[in-house]
Amino acid sequence: MLIILSLRLDLGFGKFVATSDGEEITRPRFFKILQRKLELLQRRLRNKQKGSNNRHKLNQKIARLHQRISDTRKDWHFKLAHHLCDGAGMIFVEDINFVSWARGMLSSSSADAGFGQFVNILQWVCWKSDTYFGKVDKNGTSQTCPNCGAHTGKKELEVRIHNCPECGYFTTRDVAAAQEVRNRGIKAVGQIVSENVCGLRTTGSITRDALVGGERSRKLAS
Repeated sequence: MLIILSLRLDLGFGKFVATSDGEEITRPRFFKILQRKLELLQRRLRNKQKGSNNRHKLNQKIARLHQRISDTRKDWHFKLAHHLCDGAGMIFVEDINFVSWARGMLSSSSADAGFGQFVNILQWVCWKSDTYFGKVDKNGTSQTCPNCGAHTGKKELEVRIHNCPECGYFTTRDVAAAQEVRNRGIKAVGQIVSENVCGLRTTGSITRDALVGGERSRKLAS
């Protein structure tokens, strides 16, 4: 059985990712947990004489604290990536420009979560586990009903539910967006399969599911 999993990255509302099968994973606050301690050390640093041994030792302490935050974040990213890839045959994510996220009004939250690093780690884990990884257009994922395809209109950030006026499909906003990512990913893979089948000039009948099952991994795109 081929499990298709898609992810919706969430910035600023507590969750880290939402999956198309309904799982919503809380975003750890790596930096904020140790922020008060870091701020205290930085205030103490301002009172230290430049070039002194005490200032040098305090700088080293601050650097170790930053490294601890970074290592903790990366470890969690790897564990989450392995959790998501476990049993999945295909994973799709939104194609997001994380550089622009880092420059926006929620830049500190973006840096704390490390979304860009996580996607890179997830892609590497997919490669190691022979799981197909793909990115889809992020535009309008929260404005499209994944159940019927109707355009539901723009939602303000504080609106966290999806309630389709056309078919009545109801779920959380991020899960609905993740399911739309899944739909777009499957459509894109279907186009790749059709191109591959045409390129092979096969005379027999090949279903998309059969080819996806056989070429499940990155070999599908080659």
